[in-house]
Amino acid sequence: MRPLAILALMLCVAAPARAAGPAGASDPSIVIGFVATRSGGGAVAGLDGVDGFTLALRQLGGRFSNQEVRVVAVDDKGSPDIARKQAARLIQSERLDMIVTAVSMPSLAAMQPVLAQSRLFVLNLEMPPPAVAGAECNANMFTLAPPLDAAHVLLGQHLNADGIRKLVVVAPEAGMADLAVTALKSSFPFDVTVLHAKRGAATFDRELRRIGEIRPDAVYSLLAGGMGGAFIRAYDAAGGKEMAPLYVSSDAVARPLLPAMGDAALDVRAVANWTPDLDSPGNKRLVGDFDGEFGRPASERAARGFDAALLLDAAVKANNGKTHDSEAMRAALRRAEFPSVRGLFHFNHNHQPIMPYHLIKVGRDAKGRLTHETMATLSREWRDPHTAACGLHWPEEYVTPVPKPTKKN
Repeated sequence: MRPLAILALMLCVAAPARAAGPAGASDPSIVIGFVATRSGGGAVAGLDGVDGFTLALRQLGGRFSNQEVRVVAVDDKGSPDIARKQAARLIQSERLDMIVTAVSMPSLAAMQPVLAQSRLFVLNLEMPPPAVAGAECNANMFTLAPPLDAAHVLLGQHLNADGIRKLVVVAPEAGMADLAVTALKSSFPFDVTVLHAKRGAATFDRELRRIGEIRPDAVYSLLAGGMGGAFIRAYDAAGGKEMAPLYVSSDAVARPLLPAMGDAALDVRAVANWTPDLDSPGNKRLVGDFDGEFGRPASERAARGFDAALLLDAAVKANNGKTHDSEAMRAALRRAEFPSVRGLFHFNHNHQPIMPYHLIKVGRDAKGRLTHETMATLSREWRDPHTAACGLHWPEEYVTPVPKPTKKN
């Protein structure tokens, strides 16, 4: 069967709702609502999450714990208002078992009241608003994406250990840039100059001139999307790599975007929690099958979607298919006993992920294609700092213990 046909079967938009009655009484299927950005801004990321989930579900035979799975996908088109309305319609029209979200932070924030009222379990594949990891943590929401602080704190630690003392950060005028810089400075107590690029900028002469005047030890770009790629090309054309290494957000060098950058992307570095060369269960299969199925390379977001399906399969199996036993499902999700393609994976008690993070750089694979290479593992079990503000309490047997510090000789 052709890939598009498979996707069409699994992503049945506006399918009829199930008949009323206990789960399995008249329709044995598990119904997953999937709200993702599949057009407009952020479509590349949303599609990767959906396709990663679809691929894993196909490898599982279209079933969780031997129960048929039906996925009903809706598109928020990159709009918070549309996201809220689509989530409300989906919950009203379908008898859902769970919801998966792959939308921007503003869209997720707009959906929060609707999701909370539904009392459905939500698996979130994108970075959540910081409050969701702290005071507004939700007993029914589990995030598989890195929290906001992770990459910036870990990069700051790496730069510090690498002897970097003067850093230039190129950030967008709006968005979460201030929070990112604050997280970076929490672990990098040295000279940081922040240059703000105008929204939608395609050229960066002013920023590059200032970088030349400052002559930093390293440059860190927080620009993503088209701006991120344009800055990487401009930095390379200006000879910036000869002066200082360039670090960027992992979104700026997502594998599907690399061909458009060409050699300008080579040796650009980022912090990521998945790379194609990870030696983890199922990762080689994900990388090979995703490329063959969808005609593009797997990405960090595809790995999150893939993990989400494996997690749900494991949780449903642990409860013998009883998806409507909320306490049992929550306990199974908290245990997270599944073979993550990203390596060791746990949930912290605020339902944010505890997982490894790596320093990566852009290189070429054996076929000469641009790809990611792992340079170093920066943390094997990083925990976000917002946990203390979350009021969720777990039974002791579900809590992942905090590793004890290793004694130095």
